[in-house]
Order: sequence, then structure tokens, then C-alpha cells
Amino acid sequence: MKRYRLIFLMFSLVAVLASSCEKWIDPDMNISPNSPSDVPMNLILPAAQAGISYTAGGEFSRYTCMWMQHISGTQSHAQGYERYILLESDMDNVWKWYTYAGTLMDLKRIIDKSVEEGFESPHYSAVAKILTAYKLGVSTDVWNDIPYEDAFQGETTGQLTAAYHTQEQVYQIINTFLDEAITELDAATSTFSPGSDDMMYGGDLAMWKKAAYALKARYAIHLSERNGNAAYTAALSAATNAFASNADDLQFTFGTPANEQAPLYQYEDQRPGYIGGLGAKMIELLKNGGDTDPRLAVYAKPLEDGSYVGHPAGDPLDDASQVGEYFAKADASVMLISYVELKFIEAEANFQLGNLPEAATAYNDAVKASLAKYGVSDATWEANNAAETDATISLETIMTGKYIATFLQDETFVDWRRHDNIVGLSLAANANETEIPRRFPYPTNERIYNSANMPEYGSITNRVWWDVN
Repeated sequence: MKRYRLIFLMFSLVAVLASSCEKWIDPDMNISPNSPSDVPMNLILPAAQAGISYTAGGEFSRYTCMWMQHISGTQSHAQGYERYILLESDMDNVWKWYTYAGTLMDLKRIIDKSVEEGFESPHYSAVAKILTAYKLGVSTDVWNDIPYEDAFQGETTGQLTAAYHTQEQVYQIINTFLDEAITELDAATSTFSPGSDDMMYGGDLAMWKKAAYALKARYAIHLSERNGNAAYTAALSAATNAFASNADDLQFTFGTPANEQAPLYQYEDQRPGYIGGLGAKMIELLKNGGDTDPRLAVYAKPLEDGSYVGHPAGDPLDDASQVGEYFAKADASVMLISYVELKFIEAEANFQLGNLPEAATAYNDAVKASLAKYGVSDATWEANNAAETDATISLETIMTGKYIATFLQDETFVDWRRHDNIVGLSLAANANETEIPRRFPYPTNERIYNSANMPEYGSITNRVWWDVN
């Protein structure tokens, strides 16, 4: 009995102490300063911009540009990517952390916070909507149907599964966001506005408006197989209000400190030799039949003998020209959408509408701007290679020029599908598929935890909604 009384007294003492804690221990002592309950918009924005750009220059660039033979994978998983072995498990991190729980959630917080507590900050909302439109666009273009409106309920309702929108619906959301952003950027007052926290334009709202119109032009022309001439007309209409020079480009520049380095630099530093260098197709086009493209020395590093060699897709060759310092350095910039791309959009749209002189002019401007972007303008070379006329311009010329100019950008993958391999890529050697893939698989976690909503995607060679032909 003494033993039981002792146990009872011990439990009683614990109960008394526990009930007394609220009186003498400050409950805020157990709140981690590394997990704040509220974060201001000027801290969320740069993190979202860095996350978006890291994925654009990381997984999205790496997977698509290996398939598009801009670069080649020669070791471990990188060799598998080049041979079209892209697994559900490869998608988990980029879907969860770099798309939904990361960047899109951050941008949604900015949009929500811009109208809370009685103040309105339409300028912040506009920037967040433009970036959301970009992120939704690149995501739906590789996966097809994706969640959005139902994807952020975990915190508020505990709902951990999300319904999917069709790609057609996602494009409608994209255009709604861009239209709303353009209106909000014109707001005369905004309680808070982006400034130095804006790592892309430094708070320049006029630049953001140009970016919104540039994205409208991009996403209009993406639907060319669905909307025909209406897509080209819409793209040209948007382009009139978009970028006017390379200085307007929407891009993000990384830093040299270890926690700020560009994604390609980090990948090559941590996995040396996984990327075997530039693809043979890219080197072939840059050599240009002996009339060497000035961008060759920017895109690639020469071998010891001064030559430039491309890596055949899927081939075990291990002596190819590596990616040039401009793209591979720690503080490299990652492009989201550029003036060069916009001029190629104008060239394509005008050509398809039968406006051949305008198409030729836009193509020539695009090529010259691409050389100027890298500081390698060459009047002699341009006189031979950026001097198309209404009699010589062709769709193949336009799209091949764009394939070269959008080096390491996932937009190349969109163009290749829209124009059914117009640049003439060959199937990789030792390929795991019978044709070049046309989409990403959905993540493992979606199949396991959200299977009731996840669409059946079949094979990575299946087409997304806008990829009709």
C-alpha cells in the first residue's frame, strides 16, 4: 500500500506542476524564431523568385534540354534522362517543393496578404500573379492537367488532396491572372509596393507590365494548334505592349556564396561529369556549315585542341565540349522569358498569317538581339545569317533560329512539340522509348496519395492537350 501511495503522490505532483506551468512559463518561449507565424511580402517575394528560377535553370532545363539535345547526360541518372528514363520519383521534389508547397504557395500568400487587414497592395498582387502565371504555364506544359485552386487547403481546412484542372482551364487561369495583373499595375495607390526585394526588376512596375504582355504572347502562340490564326493574332497584339530590348528580359541572377549559386553550377559541382557537354545537334547548328556562329564560344568551351565537339544523344562518347562559363558559372542568370523569344514569336506569328516581310524583319532582329545579349555581335556574320527577306524566310528557319537562341530554356521543348520536330532531332541511342518524350510523368506521391484526382497520363510519349498534331 505504501508503494501505491507513493505512486499516487508522484502523479499528483506531476499534475500540479503541469497545471502550474501556464502561470509561470511564457508560452511564447516554445515558438521557434525559425518558424514565424507571419512573414511580410517583401521577404516572401525574393524567396519565390529564387525558387521559380532555380527550377527553371535546374530540373526543367535539365530534363527538357537533354531531350532536346542542347546538352547530353553521360553518367548515372543524367544518362538515363537523355535516354528517356524519367521516373515518377524524379518528379516528387520538383512538384512538391519547387512548385506547390514552395513557389506557388508563397505567391498565393502574397496575393492573399495584399488585401488583408484593411489595406490594399495591388502592385505586390500584380507581380505575384505574373509569376504565378509563368509557373502555372511551365508546369502545365510539361505535365498537362494540374491542380491549382484546390491545392492549398492543407493549412486552413486540412484537405490534403487536390482536384485537377484540365490544361484548357489552366490556360484560362493564366490569362485571367495576367489580365488582372496588368490592371493592378496601373493602380494609382498601393499601400506597399515591391522595391529592392524584387530580385528581377527592382520594383520597376513598367517592366513588370511588359513581362505580363510578353507572357500573354507566349501563351497565346502555345495554343496555335488549337486556335489557329486567332492564336497568332493574339500573340502579335500582346507583343506590341511587351519587351522592346534585351534590357527588358525577365531573368534572375544568382550569386557566388554557396547558398546563392546557380542551379547548373551546383549540379556540375556536386555531380561532375554527369553532363557530358553540348549535344551534337546544337554544335552542328552553331558550326553553321563552316560559317561559325559567334555564339559557339559562349555556349561551349573548346577542347584542348581548340575544336568544338558535340555529344551524340545517348552515345557513350565522353569527350565533348562543356557548357560555357556564361551559363555554368556560380552567378549565372536564368532566363524566364526574353526579348529574343518575343521577336521569334512575332516572326512565327507573322509568317503563319502570311505577313512575310514582317516575319523576316522580326527573325533578323531576333538573331541580332541574341548575339547582342552575349556581347558577340558580328556585322559580317549577321549580313549572311540575319538578312532574311520575304522571299527567303521560312518556318523552318524561324524555329531553328529559335532553337539555337533559347539554349538551356524549357521553351524549346514546347516549340519542338508544336512543330513536330521541325529541327530534325534523332532518337537517342539506346533509348528507353521508341520516340522522344512529350511530357513528364506525375509524381509518385500524387499516385499514392491523390490517385482519386490524378488523371491517367499513360506514357511520357503521350501528348498534352494543346499538342494536337
